[in-house]
Amino acid sequence: MGEGSTLKRILILHTGGTFGMLEKEGVWKPNERISKDDLLSVVPELELLAQIDVVVPYIQDSAELTLGHINLLASTIADNRDAFDGFVVIHGTDTMAYSASALSFMLAGLGKPVVFTGSQRPFMQIRTDAKSNLINSVEIAASSFNEIALFFGNKLLRGNRTTKVSTWKFEAFDSPNFPTLGEAGVNINFNLYPVGNPTLEAQEFQPFSKLRETVFVIHLFPGLQNTDLDFLLHNERIEAFIIVAYGAGNMPTGKDSGLVGFITLAIEQGKIVVIATQCTHGRVSLDIYESARIVKQLRVLGCKDMTLEAAVMKLTYLLSRYDDDRQKVRTLFEMNIAGEITDEHHIVR
Repeated sequence: MGEGSTLKRILILHTGGTFGMLEKEGVWKPNERISKDDLLSVVPELELLAQIDVVVPYIQDSAELTLGHINLLASTIADNRDAFDGFVVIHGTDTMAYSASALSFMLAGLGKPVVFTGSQRPFMQIRTDAKSNLINSVEIAASSFNEIALFFGNKLLRGNRTTKVSTWKFEAFDSPNFPTLGEAGVNINFNLYPVGNPTLEAQEFQPFSKLRETVFVIHLFPGLQNTDLDFLLHNERIEAFIIVAYGAGNMPTGKDSGLVGFITLAIEQGKIVVIATQCTHGRVSLDIYESARIVKQLRVLGCKDMTLEAAVMKLTYLLSRYDDDRQKVRTLFEMNIAGEITDEHHIVR
């Protein structure tokens, strides 16, 4: 495109995942040599939608994702903020919801769209969803849309509201407690939704790219004993536990389980304890059942209707950014700071 082009400038960040994989020895493996020319040779339509540039921060099967990768992704976008009108992140599906959630906090106030996408089949294959996902994502990033979002299977979702729900369907992601932001059909239609996103109202862009390992997730199941968990209390690196409980935040509180004792000791050590739910839909409410109320009295925090991915990355972000102010971490965790929590007056049922 010439210098006088009116098309917007979109930076595609290719990080690996199924999208660009090649079949080797009967399995799909990351293709470390993918380039802008490779993308445009398969999807030449992209240049009709925007002025395209491509960077490769890293190439990784997303199951290998670390906080270091997320930090690099955030810093790459922050460094290119002024040079581009929008960003598209090609990412593996297994941990895409974690990265999208993390960047919604780390890049608050960015003021430009970031659209995560990927595919269930590599883009070099005949029957692939990669081409349509990428074309739609670039068109969205070049529009007036302004969110950190995820586009997959014709649905546009708020990034920190998503979770992967299928290993084989092209509609691999869902937003269980929040409406879709848009849908691609003959046209791309953006939906009006009742809950705003505080990220969009941020007055100052203060990017953060120094996430560190602080959070440990405990998934409850019948038979889990506190003796199975006590060794975790001796790990100084763990600063917070997210307990994925039953229903609205219920868990065994009797003497036989010992979970109350574990939580009590953790909090006495200055660690933060958060209660999430194993349910996909609904929210954590620690005031409904007696077992949850007993735990609430121990000064645990509730995830409300956050996805587990959003809760993990939000708590990681807060502990990394405000490591010297635990009370601020506690306060902000239960507040809606990037559209990740639904106000109780606007619950989607």
